Amino acid sequence: MNVAFDPKLIDHLELREKALKERDARALYQMAQIYASMKGKKNEKKAYELYKSSATHGYAKARFMMGLCNEKGIGVKQSLPMAITWYIRAEISAASDIADRSDTADEMDRERLHIFREEPGFATELDDAAYARPDVLESVTIEEIAFAAEQGDPYAQDCLGHNYCLGANGLEKDLEAAEYWHRKSAEQGCEAGIHHLAQFYKRAERYDEAVEWYRKYTEILLKPVGAKGGKDWQRQLNGVLLVRKFCFS
Repeated sequence: MNVAFDPKLIDHLELREKALKERDARALYQMAQIYASMKGKKNEKKAYELYKSSATHGYAKARFMMGLCNEKGIGVKQSLPMAITWYIRAEISAASDIADRSDTADEMDRERLHIFREEPGFATELDDAAYARPDVLESVTIEEIAFAAEQGDPYAQDCLGHNYCLGANGLEKDLEAAEYWHRKSAEQGCEAGIHHLAQFYKRAERYDEAVEWYRKYTEILLKPVGAKGGKDWQRQLNGVLLVRKFCFS
């Protein structure tokens, strides 16, 4: 007697074998997605465990889902600081993937991103250190930046907010002004503004606001190139390097 198996069942079994036996990061993520699509706390917990297994291999989408699970309390107890940590790790993984796909990425930047991807503890340190570095103004004055910000330039608004937060380049530290200008920039969709607003809120331990903006920034990095709203690899990489200020001296 011939028995016909559903092709979907065969695909599922093959995926399960690849995930469990080979510990393939993408397969683990796809298995997690299957469990996440089913109802019940038990399935939520199983999905979380599979996301975590995939995330340990540096898979960016799995690290993002770890952030989302911790943010929403899906399959694990809610923890906004932990959600932020996972979003930052997802950022680094996504940035590393972008650099690997770029023909013009600096080899040193690429290798450093690999190191930070493989050593998750460095990700948060890098995030804190990047924001703490004052902007170096070479061909423009802080007055010119302030004027451009007033005219609505999102990059100038972000830069002005950053300088107010750090009390740099002749400005007195003013956290209210820093938040105002970072938010003005972020609300225009400026990637640097979105990321710096997230960092600003994390520094202030305003985690409910920080986690929202970290999630938004990570979603931008994970958006497929060529999709609606997507960008070419080089432009995306340039944005990552600008935000992260990859000067590891």
